[in-house]
Amino acid sequence: MASVLLPFQFHTLPVRGRLLRLEGLMTYVASLKEPNACTQTLAELLAAAALLAHDTKHQLTVGLQLQHPALGVLLFAQCLAGKGQAAGLRAYGNPAAQATPFAEIIQEPGGLFAVTLEQADGDEQRYQSFVALTHPTAAGCMANYFASSVQTPTHLVVLAEGNRAGALMVQALPNETMSEDDWQRLGLLLSTIKPAELLADDAPESLLAKLFAEDDVSTFTPEYPQFAHDDPRPRMLAALASLPADELAELQRQPSVTLTDATSGVDVTFSAEEIAHLGEQTPSQ
Repeated sequence: MASVLLPFQFHTLPVRGRLLRLEGLMTYVASLKEPNACTQTLAELLAAAALLAHDTKHQLTVGLQLQHPALGVLLFAQCLAGKGQAAGLRAYGNPAAQATPFAEIIQEPGGLFAVTLEQADGDEQRYQSFVALTHPTAAGCMANYFASSVQTPTHLVVLAEGNRAGALMVQALPNETMSEDDWQRLGLLLSTIKPAELLADDAPESLLAKLFAEDDVSTFTPEYPQFAHDDPRPRMLAALASLPADELAELQRQPSVTLTDATSGVDVTFSAEEIAHLGEQTPSQ
């Protein structure tokens, strides 16, 4: 099953929505090769990154990062956005994050949750905002962020199981009036979704028809988010080239050097000749 993001809108309510299904969590995210305490959190960060990417028409990198220095926790999810398409999804949770559920992270003061949008072409324009850690899930924090910082009331549910994650989000349209009863009803409907429904193999339109049976909903052209498939070699070579001369000289004495890309888990081996070439390009210190 391919990943899919399906936009939809209600006819009789001033509400729009997004249904997202991501396939390949354990395949493309090295931190999730085995189920652990950050599986749900990374799924929520990935979903939020893809949903944010969908809403921009600019070539941007959307990043969500959660860190807690006192606990040694670092998690991030990233998505390349452009022309309404979400691609280049990647995520990482360090060993401390893999052992610490989100609810435990927010119990200890000192955590930081940031959303960053920056030009993907290297332009210096960069926008960053911070998400209040006031909900026991990252998805709940993001829903509060939309409501308070973006002024867009939002219901968001994210579920993960095995190699799949799914998200369903509804948002009130700006400058429109809707009854509180209708808004609460939509929130209750989303809270009833089970993993078997959100992560099913059937068409996403069928879930919307069942869930919102009392409403008239139209869907739009789907998108197909993809996980990053880039070659980590250039990034690794750049990192090696930035090493101090003495550390680089030590590596040159090895027959080969193998590095592991933290986000994808891919191992890349560099020959002694490649390392020596870096040394030739690195000014002596």
